Amino acid sequence: MVFCITLERMLIFFAIFLLGLFLAKKSVIRKEYLGDYAMLVTKVFLPVTVFTMMASSTTAQMIIDNLMLIPLSAAFYAAITAVLFLLAKLLRVPQDKDRVFMFSFMFGNTFFVAIPLFTALFPETGAMYIMVFSIVDQLVFWSFGVWLSTARDRLGGRKFSLAFVKQVVLSPNIIAMLLSFVFIFIGIKLPGPVLTALNMVSAPTSALGMIYLGALAGFSNSLSVLKRPELYVGIVVKMILLPVLAGKLLLLTALPTELVTAFVLIMALPVMTVVPMVATQNGNEGEYASGILEVTLVASVFTMPLVAFLVL
Repeated sequence: MVFCITLERMLIFFAIFLLGLFLAKKSVIRKEYLGDYAMLVTKVFLPVTVFTMMASSTTAQMIIDNLMLIPLSAAFYAAITAVLFLLAKLLRVPQDKDRVFMFSFMFGNTFFVAIPLFTALFPETGAMYIMVFSIVDQLVFWSFGVWLSTARDRLGGRKFSLAFVKQVVLSPNIIAMLLSFVFIFIGIKLPGPVLTALNMVSAPTSALGMIYLGALAGFSNSLSVLKRPELYVGIVVKMILLPVLAGKLLLLTALPTELVTAFVLIMALPVMTVVPMVATQNGNEGEYASGILEVTLVASVFTMPLVAFLVL
């Protein structure tokens, strides 16, 4: 069942991605609109989706019962950092591209891909798995990840500042996560009309995200990344081999099968949507990161069902 649902959902995501690409080519979506489009999705639709899914379907006991995801997530980031570092050295990835290569493949698309996929696979617990994983994910992303995305010639000038703390703590998705945890642990229930309104706002989030990624690909000149051998090695290692190996090992433990399934699929996700934006802000390899994002998104249509078939 997991394989069938994963394959179905990934094909749907790909179809909507192609729609975004088509709309960009036909100038229905214009390049100058993409910044505002991304801001609307990431600062409004996505935080509303995160909050609504958590606050409406998750209990404190569910979170407590699945806290094992936190050390698993920490172990994953330690392992993937070591593996990607070795791959970058062995493949002799050029300076700064090596850091962005690691940055890109470390962080998966938990919001635009995993949330709608997990909603179909685990209607009652899917959002909770993403949020518990994101406790570690977001901390690593906005600290070590941002450092990795920064070009070497800019590292000397980067200082820890109050502005950087605000960037992390006050990002809409972090606020939505924290607010949902407050609602859950205090026991606040959303009134029916409020929940209905929030569900209406959050319903198109996944489609809007895929359309944005398709449009981004339509305007991008970043497919020179197809000539880079580390792209294919990264896809095979990070999106297939590591999730399959981890899944086989974790299924031998006493961990719940559903939790293992969720964790394996999180490991196999394509690149996080905001990676190219952060790479562009902090260095000169934004197009390289965009290319990795686009290719891994397309590749995930095949790799995620494959991982589900091999493990689950």
